[in-house]
Amino acid sequence: MQEALLVTTTIAVLLFVGVICSFVASKLKLPDMLLLILAGMLFGKMQFKGESLVQFPEVFLSSVSILALAMIVFDSTARIRLRELDNFSLKAIRLMFIFTVLILALFSVAAHFILGLPLWSSILFATLMVGTSPEALLPLASKAREVVLLKLESIFNTPITVILPFLVIDFMKIKTSILSEIIEQTTPLVMNIIVGIGTGVFVGLILFKLVQHVYTEVYSPLAVIVAALLSYVLAENLGGSGVLAVTALGFFFGNVYVKEKVTLLGIESVLTKALYIFVFMLTGVAINIPLTTEFFITSGILFITYLGIRFIASYLSVHSEGYTLGEITYIALNAPKGIATATVVFSLLFFDIEGLTIILDMTFAFILYTIILSTITTWAYENHLNRHQLPNRVRKA
Repeated sequence: MQEALLVTTTIAVLLFVGVICSFVASKLKLPDMLLLILAGMLFGKMQFKGESLVQFPEVFLSSVSILALAMIVFDSTARIRLRELDNFSLKAIRLMFIFTVLILALFSVAAHFILGLPLWSSILFATLMVGTSPEALLPLASKAREVVLLKLESIFNTPITVILPFLVIDFMKIKTSILSEIIEQTTPLVMNIIVGIGTGVFVGLILFKLVQHVYTEVYSPLAVIVAALLSYVLAENLGGSGVLAVTALGFFFGNVYVKEKVTLLGIESVLTKALYIFVFMLTGVAINIPLTTEFFITSGILFITYLGIRFIASYLSVHSEGYTLGEITYIALNAPKGIATATVVFSLLFFDIEGLTIILDMTFAFILYTIILSTITTWAYENHLNRHQLPNRVRKA
């Protein structure tokens, strides 16, 4: 009983401090991720009688990560309207695709040689670097084309950020080099994908019927939340991918007509925001990167490599569209890691993967580096806009 009370008290304190940090960040026009992580790091350094003040059972952390994954993937995919894809959306998808391919092809090789990781572990690390964070970019009120492009890219790549690492983990389980056996081992992987998508569509159909015909102010929003969680656990228990199930559910729900859909998603987003605050506070608590010269040199080299790849992808994606070098540089520098990356990292804590400690340390460092760089870039960008309020800043694609 005492332990349960301690855990509950810790959750309440972290959420309370997190809400204050998020509010202060909104007033200062800063990404609240930065303040949440810094506050979490402060809690992580606190000790009582020689032990860390903030401690949670592994089962609790695993459960929170699953809950956060399900809600975040559903929230992001449910807001993508296929019929509303315009020229900006297509540019964002192109940027996302080129950046993902270059990260998987180039960054994984760099991680393999610089960190000495096995090839598959390097690819897994690269998948964690694919995502950018919509919640860091949404406070920007500007409608300049580079900002709109970044917002759309971050929304589109959130499901990819969550799906890719677990697909790589599934491939890592293939321990043979014989082609026939690879095909044999790949069959369960294909079934994993099919079952995941099928489960999501099945739950989506049930949710659609319930919400469409028996809408209530209390139970319909609750049904949406339960459906997201149910699709995840049902797919996993059937041997499918829970992430793909929630992705399919989100796409399905977001692209069919449902009464009071805006209200339903608004209520669901409140829970997602609470999880967002809690997960980033936990991320700060969990950050325990080695404070050594070797680590900072190694992570610095990798981070510069990452920025170089990001710039190449940005240039290839939008240079032909008339974007200036300054706009391309802004796009390249503004790619913070967000809630999707953080929740995937917490999920990976419970996998037995070679080189996992190095991957986690580097990922936590990259989360911190990208958020700080994004904050500085955003601050400089807004100052530039304030000094040069030109009518032609709002341009058509």
